[in-house]
Amino acid sequence: MNSSMTQSIAHHQLERAANWLLLLLVVITFGVSAMLLSTMGIKYDEPGGSFLQKLHPASWCAALALGVKILSFRHRSNYIVGLPIRFPGAACFTLGWLLLILFAVVVQHAPITTLVDTFFCSVVFLILFTDADETTRRQIRLIVHGMLFANACIGISEFITHLRLTPFVTGGKIILHDYRSTAILGHPLVNSATTAGYALMLFLGADRTIPWLLRCFLIGVQLVALVAFGGRSAIVFCVVLGAIGFLRPAADLLVGKRFDMRMALFSMLALPLVFGAAAAAASGGYLDNIVERFVDDKGSAYARVVMLQLFDSFSMEELLLGPDPARLDSLMNLLGIEYGIENSWVAFIFMYGGLMSALFVTGFVFLLWDLWRRTGPGATLLMIYLLAQLSSAAGISVKSFLLNQFVIMLLAIVGGARRDQFSEPRPAGAFSALHRPSRAQ
Repeated sequence: MNSSMTQSIAHHQLERAANWLLLLLVVITFGVSAMLLSTMGIKYDEPGGSFLQKLHPASWCAALALGVKILSFRHRSNYIVGLPIRFPGAACFTLGWLLLILFAVVVQHAPITTLVDTFFCSVVFLILFTDADETTRRQIRLIVHGMLFANACIGISEFITHLRLTPFVTGGKIILHDYRSTAILGHPLVNSATTAGYALMLFLGADRTIPWLLRCFLIGVQLVALVAFGGRSAIVFCVVLGAIGFLRPAADLLVGKRFDMRMALFSMLALPLVFGAAAAAASGGYLDNIVERFVDDKGSAYARVVMLQLFDSFSMEELLLGPDPARLDSLMNLLGIEYGIENSWVAFIFMYGGLMSALFVTGFVFLLWDLWRRTGPGATLLMIYLLAQLSSAAGISVKSFLLNQFVIMLLAIVGGARRDQFSEPRPAGAFSALHRPSRAQ
């Protein structure tokens, strides 16, 4: 075996290893929550602990997967140099993201683990998924479907039995008074946002390989789980955007276009059952908690209004360059903002200043454009959903895997087109030797 063939075999094995690490990245992103890490004794989202504990295992896995993927190419410099050309939106975002990290370290002396964990996996997944083979893509899609179905079922079970898979821990404190389920994904708000986004993707027709009957079943399970997770904004956004997405099929039906008679019959039979189940749940008291959250939001809407008063407490220079964190915390306590600023964009202004926030948000828009062009115009409503969700909660201004999970779902379920996969020439003899059946076969 000559050296060229040996190198080709080694590169092929590294490529397979990168694909396996990509699968592992998806499993960890959806399967390892901050609450699970706390249960394991890792001080990920708690005071104390080393720097290594503050970074999510998925971030370490993403870095390893990207490194192995780069090593799988003989001309690694060509691959690295070509990344900004192939992913211009992600490149713009990465530049703004790195400048924001540098600003947080040098100027504000703030920890960077929040900025790393919240965004790193999404950028790496965009790159690796684009270059993955079809088998790996299909496996990722099945993993996402399976884990979100299991998460919904566990959430419903927790809601009914009042027994949690892991304790509800936030900031190192165990929450006992909250009825909302935590399931696999952890915090109820992350569960709600991801579940609603997944249900909306299925409703809008993502992943054509799913039979329509199975699709209806999956959507139904996710909608029931939304009640268990209790995210009001996620429920409203899912219903409203789902209704908007239904306008075109409804218009096609009105003008006389053909439709599947089996689906019509199923809808006629299923609707009475749905309304009956909802009435039974309401009479049994299972909907009382979610209805109460819409009636009494425990000051959440008040906090969204009061946060605007913070602008009057700082000078223009402070707002542009970033106010003093200690003074900001003091004013938030004075105004009764207990759970943080529930708007990602406003929170960024008070955390890093208007100038750095504008630079970062501009890069973030370019990242969304890079995602959109790989999923097509059909993902427009999903992008609107993401922006609405981030505008109604802390979202990406705190340590959260919401964006990472959304990007994985979007690319794996809605996307899938391999438009600009990177490839490099391989020696024909060596490559064929990898796949040529032996005489014994």
